[in-house]
Amino acid sequence: MARAGRLGAALAVVCCWAALTSAAALAQTETATTVWAVGDGAGPEPARFDVASLVAGDPPAAFLYLGDVYERGTADEFRAWYENPFGRFRDFTYPTPGNHEWEQRAEGYDAYWGSRVRQADGGHWYSFDLGGWHLISLSSMERGDQGSPQEAWLRQDLARYPGTCTIVFTHYPRFSAGPQYNTPRLEPLFAATAGRAVAWLAGHAHNYQRLLPIRGITQFVVGTGGHEPSSPDLRDPRVAAGAGNVIGALRLRLAVGEASYEFVRADGEVLDSGVLECRTHRPLRATAELLRPRYGERYERLRELVGEARFARRVSLTLVRRLDARRCAVLVGGEGEPMRFRAAPCSTQRHVSPAYTRAPLAATGSFRLRVPSGLPTGGYRLTIALRSFDGRLYRRVVRFRVGP
Repeated sequence: MARAGRLGAALAVVCCWAALTSAAALAQTETATTVWAVGDGAGPEPARFDVASLVAGDPPAAFLYLGDVYERGTADEFRAWYENPFGRFRDFTYPTPGNHEWEQRAEGYDAYWGSRVRQADGGHWYSFDLGGWHLISLSSMERGDQGSPQEAWLRQDLARYPGTCTIVFTHYPRFSAGPQYNTPRLEPLFAATAGRAVAWLAGHAHNYQRLLPIRGITQFVVGTGGHEPSSPDLRDPRVAAGAGNVIGALRLRLAVGEASYEFVRADGEVLDSGVLECRTHRPLRATAELLRPRYGERYERLRELVGEARFARRVSLTLVRRLDARRCAVLVGGEGEPMRFRAAPCSTQRHVSPAYTRAPLAATGSFRLRVPSGLPTGGYRLTIALRSFDGRLYRRVVRFRVGP
């Protein structure tokens, strides 16, 4: 799910077969991992130096080059237009082949990037893990029809990653608002990733586009490396944000369960931004600590329930007050309705939603529920329900007392 923001205008490659990050390692992830992505920049235009400087100004863990070394991707053109200035990122660059370098790939792309960006049978697709995410480089220059080697490999690769924290990148976009438009032949690959990924990055069209999610996937077009800039069709109803005749790159910050995105113009101005949420590939337990009231404590008066949650996307509370040996009441209301206790079975799971504040990409957030009139005297059972980044539900029960 995308939360839209604002719009104004390896090695040779460390590849493919990295093991899934363990849940324990994910739980230790506190800082976001920076990734830059751009295509269509390796040509004679001096703007490519501005894009490289932009990336170097916030050094990434990975640089995704979305294809095209102009004009034919020869070895000389790789040396002249790609190596200078993008060669400084070579040790952490993950490429995908473009149409302009495809015919001369043996002397250009393959020789420059080495064998680790290819399969044993020569196919130019691979995957890797980074920052709690799975990234897949697919080749839009090779067959991707149903049953093809690439489509079969993709389905096998995705089978090891049951969540949606996956990003796909190609040169041709599956969907685009022009002037290079949709690529229908990529549909079998896109269909395989539907429900398994949240973003698809591409170049080819020399502009910036962010489309509304299609089958849960946000298509980005980032062909803004500096070669012959163009403009998208902003009248296309699929376009959520776009910018034409612009030089820049897409910056991603990957964290557990979500990624922020910013399209940054070469002068540093952010033209579009937002956050993509995803379901982690491995279980990740959400936990809660109640700061007030504490477990087993007695309070003369209590108006607020306050706590902290870790690795939780959503928090809800079920507060049950025992009336006597057999009868109970549950707190209801909120969201514009007055809070009150209503008779209910002691086993009820009816909940109220506290105010829950967690900054994007942060592991820990705070929740707060205010009961204006205060809690009546009695014994209480509070159940804290936490929806984790992996989509699972976790609960914690706290008992306390108000009054004598």
